[in-house]
Amino acid sequence: MGRLKTADSEQVVWRARLVLACLALVALCFQHAPGLVVPDRKLELTAGPGGLLSRAMHLWDPHTAFGQLQSDAYGYLLPMGPFHWVLDALSVPDWIIQRLWWSLVLCVAFLGIWKLCNILQYGVPWTRFAVGLLYALVPRAFGELPIEVWPMAMAPWVLLPLVSPRVRSGLWRASWSAVAFALIGGASPAGSAAVLVLPAVWLLRRARVKLTLVWLGFVVAASIWWLVPLLMLIRYGAAPPGLRWLPVAGAVVGLPLALALAHYLPRLTALSVSRGINRRVVPVLITSFAAAAALPVMLTQPAGAFAAIPKHWEQAAQWLDGQSAPGSVLVLSRSNEPLAALVERPLAGLTDDLWSRVGSGVGDQTLRQELTRDGIRYVVVRNDLPDGTPALAIHESLADAGIGRVAYFGPAGETRLPYPSVEIYDVGATSPGRLVPQSRLVAVGGSADDVPTVVTALGGQGAAVLRADARGKVDGLPLVETDGQQLDQQPDQQPSAVVLRNKQIGRSACLHLGARALCSPDQAKASAEPNGLSRAIHIPEAASYELRGTALAKDGDTLEQLLTVPGAITATASSRGVTAPEGRPGAAVDRSTGTGWLAASDDPRPSLTLTLPTARDVHGLRFQADAYLNGSRPAEVTVHFDNSAPVNATVDAAGYVRFATRHTRTVKIDFTATKPLQDAQTSPVGVSEVEVLGADELRQAVDPRRHVPAYCGNGPSVRVDGVPMRTQVAATMQQLLLRQPVPFSLCGSLSAVPLRSGQHQVEVQANGGLVPIETTLAKAGLGDVKAQPVQGVDVWRPNPTELTVEVPGADEQSVLVVAQNYNEGWEAYDGSGQKLTPIRVGGWQQGWLLPAGQEQVVTARFMPDRTYRAALLLGLVALLSVLAVGVFFPKTGRSSRR
Repeated sequence: MGRLKTADSEQVVWRARLVLACLALVALCFQHAPGLVVPDRKLELTAGPGGLLSRAMHLWDPHTAFGQLQSDAYGYLLPMGPFHWVLDALSVPDWIIQRLWWSLVLCVAFLGIWKLCNILQYGVPWTRFAVGLLYALVPRAFGELPIEVWPMAMAPWVLLPLVSPRVRSGLWRASWSAVAFALIGGASPAGSAAVLVLPAVWLLRRARVKLTLVWLGFVVAASIWWLVPLLMLIRYGAAPPGLRWLPVAGAVVGLPLALALAHYLPRLTALSVSRGINRRVVPVLITSFAAAAALPVMLTQPAGAFAAIPKHWEQAAQWLDGQSAPGSVLVLSRSNEPLAALVERPLAGLTDDLWSRVGSGVGDQTLRQELTRDGIRYVVVRNDLPDGTPALAIHESLADAGIGRVAYFGPAGETRLPYPSVEIYDVGATSPGRLVPQSRLVAVGGSADDVPTVVTALGGQGAAVLRADARGKVDGLPLVETDGQQLDQQPDQQPSAVVLRNKQIGRSACLHLGARALCSPDQAKASAEPNGLSRAIHIPEAASYELRGTALAKDGDTLEQLLTVPGAITATASSRGVTAPEGRPGAAVDRSTGTGWLAASDDPRPSLTLTLPTARDVHGLRFQADAYLNGSRPAEVTVHFDNSAPVNATVDAAGYVRFATRHTRTVKIDFTATKPLQDAQTSPVGVSEVEVLGADELRQAVDPRRHVPAYCGNGPSVRVDGVPMRTQVAATMQQLLLRQPVPFSLCGSLSAVPLRSGQHQVEVQANGGLVPIETTLAKAGLGDVKAQPVQGVDVWRPNPTELTVEVPGADEQSVLVVAQNYNEGWEAYDGSGQKLTPIRVGGWQQGWLLPAGQEQVVTARFMPDRTYRAALLLGLVALLSVLAVGVFFPKTGRSSRR
C-alpha cells in the first residue's frame, strides 16, 4: 500500500509539473511581442478567417491575381481555420488568437512526447519532461512558424494509438491514429506525409501487415478532404505548397531523436556518476538546453510585427468595395497584403513586365490602355512598404498615363515625398470582358510579356494570342514575331510584322513631380540596351516592311546641346551628380527652380563656371535652392573673374554674394563651404539657380514647346544588313526633359524596308539625343480592318465558379475574352447550348471562340469544382466514419501490441 500511495503521489506531482510546464509555454508565447500580430504564412488566418474558409469551399478563387486555383486554403479547413474563426467570431483580439494557437502547438508537442515516452517506458520522468520541452521549443528557436511546426507537434499523437499497451482492437488503433493524422491538416503536405514514416516503420518492423494495410486505408480515408484537392491543384496547373525542411526533418528525424534522448539520458547520468560526476550535472545541462531553446523566442523581436492592420487599409478596402464601377484592383507592390484580407473586390496580378514599366517613371496612354484591356479599374499605390522602386517613379508613370488619384488614406509613408500610406488611382471605364472580332486578332511568336508591346505597336485596338495557343484553334491569323528568332527556331510562316523591344528601359536619376525634377543617383537604373536595338531576324519570303518605333531621350552631350538657348549664359562644372539633363550645369541658369545642378559626391573642390555671351559689368550673385533639391546649400564661395583677383565671400541668409563691380565674361565659383540640409548631412553642394547681378537677363529658359529641329535623319539611326536608313522624329523640349516616349518613322527615299528571304541583321541605334526602345517592321495595311471594334461585355459571377456573359451580336467569328487567368477547367456554352472552344488570349486570359450570330447569353462553369466539393463532402463523411470506428470498436479479446 505504501508503494501505491507513493506512486500516486508522484503521479500527482508530475501532473502538476505538466500543468506548470504548459502554463510556462503559454506564458512564453504571450511574452513574445505582446500586443503584436506576427506575420504568418497567411495573413487571412488572423485578419479574415471567415473569408479564408469561405474561399476554401471552391477550387477556383476569383478574388486573387485575376482569378486562380486557390493555393492551399483547403488545408486550413481543419483545425487551424475553425480555431481562428471561432475565436474571431467571439471578438478575441487578433494577437491573442495567434498566441493561443502558438500555445496549443507547443503544448501538444510537449504532452505528445511525454505520453509517448511513458507508454514506451523510455527514460525516467525527468528525462521525459525535459525532452518534451526541448521537442516543443527547438523548432521555435529556429524561427519556424507554428503552422510549419504543427505536423511535428502532432507526430507523437499519430504514433500513440499504435503503440498503446491498452487492450484495443486493430481497428481502434488504426482509426485513432488516422484521426490524429487528419488533425494535422493539409497546409503542409510534405510535413504531413513525413509524419507517416515512423508509424509505418513501427508497424512493418513488427510484421503487422494486416494492421498496416488497415491503418494506411484509414489514413487515406481521413485525408481525402485535403488529399484530393491537392491532386486536383496539381492536375490543373497549380504548384503544391513549397517544401519546408523543418516539418519534414522534425517528423522523420526529430521524433526518433527525442525518443532516443529520453531513453539514453538516464544511462548517461549513471555513467557520469560512475566517473565521479555529480548526478545532477546531466539534468542541469538538459534543463539549460531547454532554457537556451526558449531564449531566442524571448529575446528576438519579429520583423514586420504589427499591433493591428492599420486603419487606413480598412478604409481603403471599404472605399473600393463601396464603388459600383466594375473592374479589378491592381496593387503596385510585390505584396497584396493586407488588402487581400480585407477587400471583396477582385484583385489583379502584377506581372514583371507591368512592374518594370510602372517602375521606370515612363508612362503614356499605352499604359492606361493595357490596364483597361486587363479589366483593371483601380490602382492602389502603397507608400508604407519600401520595395526598392522609388515612389516618384510610380507616380510619374501614372501621371504621364493620365491616371489620376481619387482617394488616399493614412499618414505619410516611407517615401522621399510625404505621400499618404495608401493612394487609389482610377484608370477609367473598363469591362471585365471583351468581344474581339477575329479580324482584329494577331498571333504572337513570343511570350506573354511581349503581347502588350505588340498590341500597342499595332494601334492598341485589337488583341493577340501566342502562336502556340492559336495553333489548331484559330488558323490564318497574321503572325507577329518578337525580337527575332534563334536559328534553330526559324518561322515557317511569313510574319506580317516583327516587333523588337528593350525589355528593361531603365530609369532616369531625375524623376518628376509636375515640372519639378527631383534628382538622385540612387534613383537611376541602367537600361538593358542603352545604345539601341540590334537583332537578327529571319524572313521566309521576300517582302517589304514599313519601319516605325518609339524612342526616349538619352542622357549625354547631344541631348544637352538641343537644350541650349542661343545668346544665353552657359555653364560648365567640375563635376555633376547625375547624367540626366535636369541635373546638368546649365540647369543652374535656365530660370527654372524645378531643375538644378548637383556636384558629384566625390568632388573635393566643386566649382561652377558661368560664361556670358559678351563681357558685362556684374556686382554680385544670388543662389537659389528648391526645397526638394537633394544637395547642400552654398555657405562660402570664392569667385574668380577674367582679369581680376578672386573674391572670398560668405553667402548671406537670402543667398546673396556681393562684390565690387567687375567687367568680365566668365564667373567661376568655387564652393569652399556648405550648409548641409537636415536630412542630407553628407550631400554634395547643389543650386537650383544662380542669378548674375548686372546680367541676369541673360539667363534664358528652355521653351518647353520648342520642337527638335525637323529634318530627315534627326531620329535613331537604322542599318539593315549594313545598309543605312534614316528616320525622323517630331518631339518637343518638354518631351525630352520629361523623358516621354516619342514616335519615329522611316523617311527619305525609302518608304519601306525591302527584305529578301533569309536572315537579316537589324540595328536601330541611338542618334540625335534619342535611343530607341521599340521598333516595328510591319507590312503596309496591317491593322487597317473595317470590322467592328472590340466591344466590352457585361460579366456576372453568381458564385466563384460560374460566369454569365451578355454578348452582343457579331458579323464574324469572334473571341470572347474574360479578364481572368486561363484554365482548361473552364467550360462555356453559347445561347443554344453548344460548347465553345477555349483559347488562351494574350498568354494568360480566358477566352472562347464564338461563332458569328445574334445577341446571346454565354454561360461558363469551372467544371473541376464539382469534383472538388464532392471530395470535401466525401472527406468529411470518411473522416467521421473513421472516427466512428474508433468510438464503436474499441476492444478486442487480446492485446494488439507486441
